[in-house]
Amino acid sequence: MLFKYVAFHYLKNMLIILLGLSGLFAGLDFLMNASLLPSFNVRILYAFFKWQEALSLLFPLAIVFGAIWTKISFIKQNALSAMYALGTDRTTLFKPFFAVGLLTYLVFVGLYFSSFSTARDSANQLFSNAYDVSKTENLFFKYNDSFVYIGALIPEKYKLEDLTIFKLEENEVIETFTSKEAWYNIHEWAASNVLKKTIIIDKEGKKRLKIEKLPLLKTLEGYQPKILKSIYDGKSLTLYENIKALGLLAQQEVETHSMRAEIYGKVVMPLFSIALLMILVFTFPFHARYMNITMTTTKAIGGTLFVWGTLFSFQSMGKSGTLNPELAIILPVVLLWTYALYGLLKSQKKI
Repeated sequence: MLFKYVAFHYLKNMLIILLGLSGLFAGLDFLMNASLLPSFNVRILYAFFKWQEALSLLFPLAIVFGAIWTKISFIKQNALSAMYALGTDRTTLFKPFFAVGLLTYLVFVGLYFSSFSTARDSANQLFSNAYDVSKTENLFFKYNDSFVYIGALIPEKYKLEDLTIFKLEENEVIETFTSKEAWYNIHEWAASNVLKKTIIIDKEGKKRLKIEKLPLLKTLEGYQPKILKSIYDGKSLTLYENIKALGLLAQQEVETHSMRAEIYGKVVMPLFSIALLMILVFTFPFHARYMNITMTTTKAIGGTLFVWGTLFSFQSMGKSGTLNPELAIILPVVLLWTYALYGLLKSQKKI
C-alpha cells in the first residue's frame, strides 16, 4: 500500500515536470523558428521532433526533480513523519522512488533503439529544407587491407555512386576496383559492371597493368548506409546502430572515441539521476522543523543542474577525444554511485 502510494505521487510529479520542461523547450524553439518553416505540416513535424529531443535531454532531470517535489510535498503535509511513525524506514521509502526512476530510465534506453534517438537530426533536416533525398559526397576510409573512395552516398536509396577500392600491399597500390554504382543488399554492398585493374610483374621483372571487367563485386560487409553517413556527417544513430558502428570501427582499428562517448551518453550518463535520487532521499530531513524548505529545495535543484551540466561537458570532451570516454563519462557516474551507496549504508540505522 505504501509502495503504491509513494510510487503514484512520484510518477505523477515526475511526468508533470517532464512534460512541462519538454513542452517549454519545444515551444520556445517552435516560436523562434516556426516562421522559417514552409508549411503547417512541416511545422507540426518539427515541433514533434523537437519535443522528442527535449524528452531525451531532460528525462534525467525529471527523475530527480520529481523526487524533490514529492519529498518536499510529503514533508509539508507531515506525511513523511507519519510514515516513519508507522515504522517505515528510509530504505523502504526509497524503493518506490528507485523502481519508478529505474523504469523510466529503461523506457528511454529502449526508445534509443528506435528513431526517437535521431529526433534532433530529423528536426534539423526539416529546418534546413533537406528532408528529401540527401547526399553525402567524397567519402574516403579504410576497409580491411584497402582504402575506399565513394563519390556520393544516398542512404535513402541504399545507393553508392562512383565507387573506387584501392587494395594495398606493403603500402603500395596493387589493385583497384571501380564502379559507377553499388547497391546495399541486406548486409553488404553489391557493385555492378566493375573495372578491375591489377599491377602484375612479368618474368622479366617489369610491371604491367592487367585490366578485367567483373559483372558483380560484393564488398563493404556490414557498412549500412546510415552508419556510413553518420561516420562522415556526424549524424545521430539508434543505439543498435551505434553498437554496430563501434564494432566496425574497432575492427578497422579506427579511432572510436566519438562512438563510445555517444553510447555511454545514452546508456551510462542518465544513471546519474538514480544516484542523485538515492542521495536526496537519504539526506532530506523528515520534518519541516529540521530544515529550511526553500533553501534545501534550491540547493537540491542547483546541485542537480550542476552535476547534469558537468557530465554533459565531460561527454563533449569524450566525443572530441580530449578525454578518454571511459574517464569522461563512466568514471564520474561510478564515483557518484559510490557516494550514493555509501550514504545508503550509512543511513541504514537512521530515521
